[in-house]
Amino acid sequence: MKKLVACILFMMLAGGFAFAGGQGEQSRDGYYFSFVVKDMSNPYWWRMRDGAQAAADEYGVNLNWLAAQYNGDIEGQIGVVESQLALSPDALILVPQNATALCPKVIEANNMGIPVVNPDTRLTESDCGEAISFVGLDEKASAVAMAEFIVEYFDGDVRLAILEGFRGSSTAEERLAGFMEVFENEPGVEVLASQTADWDREQGLKVTENILQAHPDVQLIVASNDEMALGAIQAVQSAGRQGDIVVVGNDAIPAALQALKDGELLATIDGNTDEVGYAAVEAAYRYVVEGARDLPAWTVVPAVVMLQDDLTDEYLEMRDITLD
Repeated sequence: MKKLVACILFMMLAGGFAFAGGQGEQSRDGYYFSFVVKDMSNPYWWRMRDGAQAAADEYGVNLNWLAAQYNGDIEGQIGVVESQLALSPDALILVPQNATALCPKVIEANNMGIPVVNPDTRLTESDCGEAISFVGLDEKASAVAMAEFIVEYFDGDVRLAILEGFRGSSTAEERLAGFMEVFENEPGVEVLASQTADWDREQGLKVTENILQAHPDVQLIVASNDEMALGAIQAVQSAGRQGDIVVVGNDAIPAALQALKDGELLATIDGNTDEVGYAAVEAAYRYVVEGARDLPAWTVVPAVVMLQDDLTDEYLEMRDITLD
């Protein structure tokens, strides 16, 4: 059912706009930017879209927002990018499924003279064409901040397991590297397991169930995103162990904020993905419309570890989120 809904949504998004006329005879008003992300099922991307659309509205450009059918659908994302390049957008804003799979399409965009902005997940630094700017938070630094919080919370003595994102994704690799940089230097911290759960809630549930069976002494599940954290919470609750196992996540999606309020989630990271979307569109606009050639190689978007006390009325109003 999830894949069916995702497929329907994908087809709706893919039909978001079309240039009039045949290829090479496009008739359109204004500037068109194609913004391609990994999927549209995770609220993480919805928030990025909100920021991107705010920038598009402010700068008066047309934004085509598209995605693969599901996170991990590499061939699907390649097909989406191919369809957009055939329409010759004024800029391609691309969050790749991983660091290398979309490189041929980036090179193709370069050869067509279409500037590429790379938000959120880095393209590989070699043999991958050229992006005019990377826009995103410092994933490793944010993971270090979470790991340091964990060490302090447990007074340097904890047995934990890590739920990783897709291996090969720069986001997943940098978050894992940040965790391990701290944990490996703390003699009282024992990493019992580190397994991928593919950024997915159902996989987070299944992998956590396996971890609980293999390591009944685990005290903490460190999930690299909130969807996996929510799955881990389900597993912990089903095992009747919510009193002695703590879960942390990353991304500050609404469902995770509800879990944070309810005391089911200890902490998450707000990576301000709306700011990522806004800054990516702004970078494309500056390059295409204003002719800027001095864009920063990396526009760093700030991130912060969030606890229950951080769910203030002001924060929720700013996010336009209502919690039970």
